[in-house]
Amino acid sequence: MVAKYERLAKSLAIYRVKNSNNFYARIRVNGVEIKRSLGVSDEDEAKFRAWELRSELENRNKQGLAILANKKIYIEDIVNNVIIQLDSKKTQLQIYKDYKTVFSNFIIPFFKNVEIVDFTTKKIRDYFDSQELSVTRKNINKTCFKMILEYLEEEKIIKKNDIPIIPKVKSFKVEARDAFNDEDLKIILEHLPNFHEIEKNGRKANFKTVEYRKILNEYFLILLETGLRTGEEFINLRFNDIKKKKHSYYKDDLLIENDNYLVKISKGKTKKYSNGRVIALSSKAINSIVNIGKITQQDKNITIDNFIYSNKLILETSFNKIAEFSDIFKQFTDYLKESNLINTHYTLYSCRHTFITKRLMQGVDIYLIAKYVGSSVEMIEKHYDNYKLSQQAHIDSLTDFNRNELELKAILNNVSYTDYDDIPPDPTEAELLSFYNQAEEFFKHNK
Repeated sequence: MVAKYERLAKSLAIYRVKNSNNFYARIRVNGVEIKRSLGVSDEDEAKFRAWELRSELENRNKQGLAILANKKIYIEDIVNNVIIQLDSKKTQLQIYKDYKTVFSNFIIPFFKNVEIVDFTTKKIRDYFDSQELSVTRKNINKTCFKMILEYLEEEKIIKKNDIPIIPKVKSFKVEARDAFNDEDLKIILEHLPNFHEIEKNGRKANFKTVEYRKILNEYFLILLETGLRTGEEFINLRFNDIKKKKHSYYKDDLLIENDNYLVKISKGKTKKYSNGRVIALSSKAINSIVNIGKITQQDKNITIDNFIYSNKLILETSFNKIAEFSDIFKQFTDYLKESNLINTHYTLYSCRHTFITKRLMQGVDIYLIAKYVGSSVEMIEKHYDNYKLSQQAHIDSLTDFNRNELELKAILNNVSYTDYDDIPPDPTEAELLSFYNQAEEFFKHNK
């Protein structure tokens, strides 16, 4: 039995390390030195395994496969190398951020501690089966796996014939992200300002959570007022990205002035347009932005007069973090559901749908809406035409309902008709003529 080290052949030896009963092998193949535990304490068995291991490594070398010093190769290490490759590309495409998000938040956690030998088609299928992916997310995930497989082949870690296959994946229909109905929006606006005070299991939220929730309240109002996409469109904006521009004109020899607050949106989907888009912010949106400044920069005495001079990211907390506001909003809506206050599923993206739908119902030109929200007229027509079907005037025309007659009956009988079942029988022609005559007299004296 050897004490510490025994050479078996050129470039092959076995040895023991301090405080270990097992033998280790030291092997050199093609200039690469490998040290591995043989997992046995018996000397003869250790020698046999050392010879066997050297034979295996030499065969891999002859086949052109990688000879790595580590016995176990983990998928996590491969993915991290792919991410490094993405970061090293001279041209950084916007989609790379999506790839890295999928790698870091989904693929690595799923394949944690999974070795290359277990990285099979079945394992990849298990991954996709565990996800509910829209068409877009499915394609992003498939591209990520293609990059992993290409890396394995190019680095000769796996032989081409042994490369796993990306299975066919079913796409899931994305859950509808509804616009807020009036009653639910009223409830949300009533409870969101106090969400930071809500306790969980009798414990108050810590100061970070409180600040996140206070910012969420203002962020929600900003999204309602602007229709901006959640995520990069707003998350990259700084206070000093907002520019104040005075507007003045004369009317009846009087000088009329007001301040317009403008901001350029250059991130997110708008990024594909070289110049981005410039939008005007409502007074409500500006007030919420100022309020965020007061929350996150208490030492700066932020006001309507000086907020545009701050270089801080608008959504950045006093402790220099930006929350996942979509997750916090889900916590809030879950709380409302548990309290039986709302039933409909909403996301922060519902603010955008509400903004667009509201402006359409107000008769704002669809072209102006499209330019403002960074969409196309065709896209808005495709996804928002249904709002017309919910308008009472359109319902009346489609159902041939005579609303003028209903209103006339209400006026003449001084009765509020609020339900179809409460409407009296249709009047005769004589009664109708009498109604019209009475109505004419009524409006003569009630202009």
